[in-house]
Amino acid sequence: MRRTNLLVRLLLIIAVIISLVLSVLIWTNNQRYERKTDTETSAKREETTTEQTNFEQVYLPTQVVNVTASKQHHLIYDHQVSLAAELRDVMKKWRFRIVRASYTNYSDLIDSPSTLQLGYRDFISLKLFGKVESQTTLQKLNRDHKFTRIIFSTDTQMGTVYFVNDKTKQVWQSSVSNVKISQVTKLIKAADFSTTVDQQHLHGQLRTYYEQPVSLTPYSYLINRRNENTYISALLSDSTNSAVDTRESGSKTIYYGGSYRNRQLTVDHRRDQLKFVDNTVTSLPDSLQGLLEKGFTAINDVGNPLADIRYFSADEKTHRVSYRSYVEGYPIFQQSDYGAFEANFNNTGSTINFSSRTLQVPVPSKSTKVVLPATKVMIQQLVTAGYTEKQIQDFAVGYRWVPDTDETDIVDLRPTYYVKIDNRWRDYQDWLADKTK
Repeated sequence: MRRTNLLVRLLLIIAVIISLVLSVLIWTNNQRYERKTDTETSAKREETTTEQTNFEQVYLPTQVVNVTASKQHHLIYDHQVSLAAELRDVMKKWRFRIVRASYTNYSDLIDSPSTLQLGYRDFISLKLFGKVESQTTLQKLNRDHKFTRIIFSTDTQMGTVYFVNDKTKQVWQSSVSNVKISQVTKLIKAADFSTTVDQQHLHGQLRTYYEQPVSLTPYSYLINRRNENTYISALLSDSTNSAVDTRESGSKTIYYGGSYRNRQLTVDHRRDQLKFVDNTVTSLPDSLQGLLEKGFTAINDVGNPLADIRYFSADEKTHRVSYRSYVEGYPIFQQSDYGAFEANFNNTGSTINFSSRTLQVPVPSKSTKVVLPATKVMIQQLVTAGYTEKQIQDFAVGYRWVPDTDETDIVDLRPTYYVKIDNRWRDYQDWLADKTK
């Protein structure tokens, strides 16, 4: 009997010990699980915040024009801060109300004294603008509108914002409240670059004509060439962990990924250009807002830094949208054949063309300031050389991407006019050179 009691007690002690051990393991695992969940939640929140920040940067206006009380138009810029980003942050505090068609005359509005104009290179969606500015009223509009310019007064009684379509000359307006216009005027006064311009229509778009020669600073940047393995990981990996196949073709390497090899990444090593084709994305955007949001998702998935990337143009008919790197308020050309990014969507899939070359840090430039001729003088040079004004589809002051002859990791950015003829963007000096051969 005594032995039986001893055995029972021993078994009870063992059971208690096992119970305690199991309890400790459960508590420990719960803590680990909770920490893991917190980390995952934090990482997801951080990723969402970064994506929204990138979205707001990519769809910033690319030009700020101040119209004085005497109706002079001044293109302004601040080398110390991003003026467009600062204005965006100020406007986020405003409260936009319902948007309606405006009876304000287009021409009068463009030349309206004491106003500020925020311009885009191409059409932008009003709902998308609402997303950039965190304005719920604009995001929930029953009917979206396309515009290219935002105009508002800089006097103390400002209470209306105008959204202007430079091609159709339609104007929409929204009443706004919670406006402190002194915050805007402070930014205008702080701008350290200003030049007088004239705004004229060219093939339906309002373009900035420099009335006098303009002096611009060349820049040099250290560039980074991202390893193609980072793109393989970002673009070809999926939940099935399927193998990535490789094929060499001259200076190009083609990688195939996905369950049915339905994703292809082509790397051109000679030009540092890449093309990603995803045959699983076959839905077409049904609006400008849809195209711009889909385009952003595509370039954001690539993983390149987007801080200096800006929306440049869109074609709703071909479902194509392009983006360029911007330096000091001007677009960079010849970074690749497609600028920084070009995304195209069709019924068989999506295609993203982009460059692995990204700007890293500025370095001292060897060049002195470059003086560009007045815009009309530049156009007259092209006409004299043999082009017609009708052939000139578009133009822009921008930077030419020129690899440094001594340092392979440095690129020189030289100011010049870029002109679009025959649907090609080229340095106007190259167009002139073609006529002298």
